[in-house]
Amino acid sequence: MMGYFRQCLTVWIIKKIQKYGPRRVRVLGRTYEISEDVFNPKFYFTSAFMAKHIRVSTDDTVLDMGTGSGIQAITAGQTASRVVAVDINPEAVRYARKNVIHNGMENVVSVIEGDLFSTLGPEDIFSIILFTPPYLEGNPKTVFDNALYDRNKELLDRFFREARNYIRAGGCIQMVYSSIAGAEEAVSIAARHGWHCSVVARENTYTEEFLIYRFT
Repeated sequence: MMGYFRQCLTVWIIKKIQKYGPRRVRVLGRTYEISEDVFNPKFYFTSAFMAKHIRVSTDDTVLDMGTGSGIQAITAGQTASRVVAVDINPEAVRYARKNVIHNGMENVVSVIEGDLFSTLGPEDIFSIILFTPPYLEGNPKTVFDNALYDRNKELLDRFFREARNYIRAGGCIQMVYSSIAGAEEAVSIAARHGWHCSVVARENTYTEEFLIYRFT
């Protein structure tokens, strides 16, 4: 019951921020434009938390799955040789492209619309996959809801089942998740598909604990 209440409170806060929050924000020294239907990276802990813990080298090729405003792709693109950013929300794709250009990353970062790996080909192999999945229980009813809800963790299960086809030997997945969404179950789903997990970082907020996992 407490978990359900926290999820409802989280959704209420998110939707108020999306409706009334600023449309241009600055995060970790870079500016991002967003709309009501694109996650605002300034006001959600996961955005900066994940970006602060991205570790890539100049040899890395990176896939940013669920890019939203593009913050993770742009952060990775400061070092990586190539970044592909994917989002199912066409509005997010449009704004991520604008943010990539605004931040001078268009030669490194490309943004495409897609449902997980659906628009990638067999030649698209990456050394690092960044994933900021939806983690609240519920059925998406709007385009923006795809960034919030993952019913019965079906999207998470599909991600870990398909990801091995797009990662090179020795590569890894870095994913952020929340304690209010059954983080242990998320790790178990990954394990069923053969992924091994370690914790990169964890931090508590007023409502939940956030964890960044590394899967190999």
